[in-house]
Amino acid sequence: MSWNNLRKNQKGLPNDEMLADLYALSRKAKVAEQTERPTYFAKPYYAGKFAQLTFITTGCKLGQCSFCSYGGNEKEITPEIVHEEMGRFSSEILSKFLFGKPTDYVLFDALGSIFDPNEFSNECLDALFEDCDKLVRRAKTIKSLDFETHYQTLGTLDENGEFLESYALKKLVEFKNSHPEISTTVIELGFESANKEIRDNLLFKPIDDEKYKKAIDYLHQNGIEVFVNVMANMPFLTKQEQIDTSYESLLKVLDNENGFGAENVCLFPLNIRKNTFYSHVLDCVNKKEKQNKDFQRPVWLDEENSIWSMVATLKKVVDSGHEDLLDKINIAWFGGREVYSNDVFPKDWEQIYDDLMMFRFNLSGDNSRKNIVNRLAETDGYKSYMESVKKEKQTSLSHRERAEYLHDFLEESSPMVAQSEIPVINM
Repeated sequence: MSWNNLRKNQKGLPNDEMLADLYALSRKAKVAEQTERPTYFAKPYYAGKFAQLTFITTGCKLGQCSFCSYGGNEKEITPEIVHEEMGRFSSEILSKFLFGKPTDYVLFDALGSIFDPNEFSNECLDALFEDCDKLVRRAKTIKSLDFETHYQTLGTLDENGEFLESYALKKLVEFKNSHPEISTTVIELGFESANKEIRDNLLFKPIDDEKYKKAIDYLHQNGIEVFVNVMANMPFLTKQEQIDTSYESLLKVLDNENGFGAENVCLFPLNIRKNTFYSHVLDCVNKKEKQNKDFQRPVWLDEENSIWSMVATLKKVVDSGHEDLLDKINIAWFGGREVYSNDVFPKDWEQIYDDLMMFRFNLSGDNSRKNIVNRLAETDGYKSYMESVKKEKQTSLSHRERAEYLHDFLEESSPMVAQSEIPVINM
């Protein structure tokens, strides 16, 4: 059985029923192996001039994205906990220069979103902004604040299609206007793909593009910058499809006239995290491989592919004459996994890693982003990857038909697949 020659679903399973089944399985996978809950309420992270505080909340209320592990903590965040964790976080920032440098960029996020009142109450949000006010006034080096959230938490559309801001967004705008010393206020949003069929059928992340665009327009009207995430190495696509859809998504996100006009975009490779739908798929694939030596795993599960898919997308940006966009494109963390070693990249991995890091931190001169991308394209690993792209068989199957195949494969391989009464949330 080859995953490059996907078959159509022969059982006539109704599409809505099939997707509901996959959505429900995605939620089940998030908690299937969570036997140990976090003992902390917030998790700080420091890297140079950047500091991040992630609140371990009850988790994303949507809870169905196939690649996400935000299953949540059982304990509820309270204003008292917010004050305690913010006090600890602020003391760390104020007590010393992290890595010899004063913090100038701070990111706040959660397992879902601190802007979602279902997991982070309005009282908690008030406490956060109260402590954030104190932190900014005391740590005079902080110039940028970033809040990661889901676009639905920003507001809704009224019957006339006008955007109505949420309580959280109203608080953020008030905070921004009262702190002119903060030069940049950022909202970070997930988007993943400009292809709605991919979002709906393979990522389980339906998005209303009109609502998304109007939320971004409102942010811009209030002087708030937008940082959007786009995925590379998407599941159940051929390599060429992965490159093309990531490239098209970057252009849509950054296009000021016909797209969203975001200030920045982050291109990140699909990471198979524990307690996600696709980690469950990976377990089923590994099981199938042991049972059938002729079974071929899909290309997106190839760890090396996740790097080259990202690099090939950047190379297409350069070759298509959009190199001016490179300064607006960042890349997500790509290291830290066991496979990224000399066993996987026996010849040039050390240089590849260094170049990716230089691209991430946007150095200039000979290490400009264009030069880095072109240098990566000269490596043996990249050339081998592009040869495999040319040789790969293409498919005419729709993304819905691929989702049908996925459903059948899991139904055959996994006891977790069953009809569920868990409701599917329309985004």
